[in-house]
Amino acid sequence: MSPMSKGTSAEDGRLPRTVRMKSADLRKNIVKVMGRVQYGREHIQAVRYQDPQAVIVPVDWYEQACRAMGEEVRLPTGDDDPDSTPR
Repeated sequence: MSPMSKGTSAEDGRLPRTVRMKSADLRKNIVKVMGRVQYGREHIQAVRYQDPQAVIVPVDWYEQACRAMGEEVRLPTGDDDPDSTPR
């Protein structure tokens, strides 16, 4: 494996930056947030009333974390996606 792991944010090997975001702002800007997570390699901490609720991370980071903890990667397949079913 290269000295820079998949979980890094930039070519200089720094760890991803974690940004706090109010859940209301997250809802209003979900598409931009997803871009920041996927392409900007940021982790977004969703907070509600100053209480952390969740962290949004890139899929590859999540998969790598699951493997590191010896957990099964449990991501839905296309068959499990409610948006993929005909209406």
